[in-house]
Amino acid sequence: MDRLKKVFLIIVEILLVAGFIFAVMIYIFPDVFSKKKDKNDKAYDSSVVEVISTEGTTEETTEGTTEETIEGNDSSGDKNGLSSEDKDITTEELIEETYEDNDAPFFLSFDSSPVIEVGDNFDIDDHVGYADDVDRDVDIKIVGEFDNLVEGVYPLEIVITDDAGHSSSETMELNVVSSITEDENVYSGYQEEFSDFINDYKTDNSAVGIDISRWQDAVDFDAVKAAGCEFVYIRLGGYDDGELYTDRYYIGNIAGAKAAGLKVGVYWHAEEKNAEEIRNSVDYLVTVLGDDELNLPIAYDWEDFYDFERYDMNIHDINTNFKLFAKELENRGYEACLYGSKYYLESIWKYNDDQPVWLAHYTSETSYSGHFFMWQHGCTGRIDGIDGDVDLNILYKDKYEMK
Repeated sequence: MDRLKKVFLIIVEILLVAGFIFAVMIYIFPDVFSKKKDKNDKAYDSSVVEVISTEGTTEETTEGTTEETIEGNDSSGDKNGLSSEDKDITTEELIEETYEDNDAPFFLSFDSSPVIEVGDNFDIDDHVGYADDVDRDVDIKIVGEFDNLVEGVYPLEIVITDDAGHSSSETMELNVVSSITEDENVYSGYQEEFSDFINDYKTDNSAVGIDISRWQDAVDFDAVKAAGCEFVYIRLGGYDDGELYTDRYYIGNIAGAKAAGLKVGVYWHAEEKNAEEIRNSVDYLVTVLGDDELNLPIAYDWEDFYDFERYDMNIHDINTNFKLFAKELENRGYEACLYGSKYYLESIWKYNDDQPVWLAHYTSETSYSGHFFMWQHGCTGRIDGIDGDVDLNILYKDKYEMK
């Protein structure tokens, strides 16, 4: 028994000495005993990039912080290890971070007296349009009570609030009726003859023209030219409800206008909400345009402001989309211009400073103070060669020289 005890003590002493020696060696030669980092081992070679998700506001940039891991090191990227593709992915977040949400959201359209039938659901987004400089998901609240099962007039307050807490409100009266009678009356207001339009607006510094689409049906361009029209803007097509399309009359219109000796430009019906859709639209537009030469810049016509909140965009987003549209066209050798009404140019397109503007303001004398090279002054013009109303435009030669 004593012999076994002595053997056990000897073994313990040997282990203690060995452990001491091993500890000393680790202290003196740490690199020998540490695990080397394998540059091909993704578990040990990753760069962590912090992405700030601000959900439409930059007032609290530490809120909603997440981490995105980009594995490996791409020599094609910048010094931070981000490739060009990676930088495109985070462009939206980086752009958003440069803006502070200091302004309240605002209404783009507002039906102050909506009408629904008894039993119908009341969807407030069907009757208002709204936006914010930074927030892409503005909250909307109906203050007041109504009963869609009982006829009556219900006063309501509509309040919109952004993520930064800024609010705006308007009042409306909801009309719940037993039945809605469709108004079949055709608009029969003032109609402007092209000859009168020429007398009022044609000068040495201006040219007069029209813009057309499928809504004008077949056009006799020789008659249009003979009536004194100098140029025509033609809808090439657009992006509508997620689909690219060509105006059914475009091919005949541009050929007929050119054959009649008219100066021509084209406009694009826009509803894009991101960079990918913009690039696809420009590719499609240029393909349809083919070899046709233009005398005027290609116009970007975004008009679905009644449903703007459904696009998940803020005001900076839509301005950035137009700038990208213009840049993509410029890269292909074309010039772009922005089409917009006075109200939307002042409220939506307020960050456009360098592109030509086609102003729409239906009045005898515009009060718009921004820059513009062309003015769409009315939409009920009458001219030989077109059966029905047509838009009337004045181009200022000192602002833009037609090619």
